[in-house]
Amino acid sequence: AIGNAFAVLSNPEKRLRYDELGSDHEHGSTGQARHYNYYTEFEADITPEEIFNVFFGGHFPTGNIHMFSNVTRDAHYYPRRQRAERAWTQEPEEEEHRPQNSYSAFIQLMPVFIIIIVSVITQLMATNPPYSLFYKSSIGHVVSRETENLQVPYYVDKNFEKNYQGAELQELEKTVEKDYIDYIQTSCWKEKQQKSDLSNLAKLYRDERLKQKAESLKLEHCEKLSSLIGMHKGG
Repeated sequence: AIGNAFAVLSNPEKRLRYDELGSDHEHGSTGQARHYNYYTEFEADITPEEIFNVFFGGHFPTGNIHMFSNVTRDAHYYPRRQRAERAWTQEPEEEEHRPQNSYSAFIQLMPVFIIIIVSVITQLMATNPPYSLFYKSSIGHVVSRETENLQVPYYVDKNFEKNYQGAELQELEKTVEKDYIDYIQTSCWKEKQQKSDLSNLAKLYRDERLKQKAESLKLEHCEKLSSLIGMHKGG
């Protein structure tokens, strides 16, 4: 009913014909001379859904909608038949593109697969380091040792002495001392930063307890660093 009303009101010719002849029901009872169907001339040119889209959908009907034209019943069903035929023809096209879409998705995920495979291979091929600066029973570093030059403590496994002797042991201990000095320097910087932060807070809030805590904070790693530097110079 909405579509028929829209078809009549939107077309001046149909509106004039409707005013002259009236609806199909009115003229169907006037006699045999005038008993023919005018309803097909007032057939809806647009569906209720398309009318709704005109006012609320934000766009005007296009494509299959032929406004301001006389439409028969066969023409009225033509857009729907055309949509159905279009849907039937799209199904084989979608089936043809499905393998291609799967292949493109696989190509896009290929970098992720490569990263996962490389990480797994790296973990399988990785070996435990020959030493640790700290006690680590999980990898077998439970035997305590000290470097010959700076007496830096480090931990190794039970088979360490069989694998490292002479020049190889000296090169390894140089690496141990370098790693230890880097660790001590980083820890010293953190201690100084912590002490500075406490001092600044004590001044900001005028808190005597924070001031005493900042002053009593010991820089143990900085002291170790100074001792190592002195030993290095002495050596």
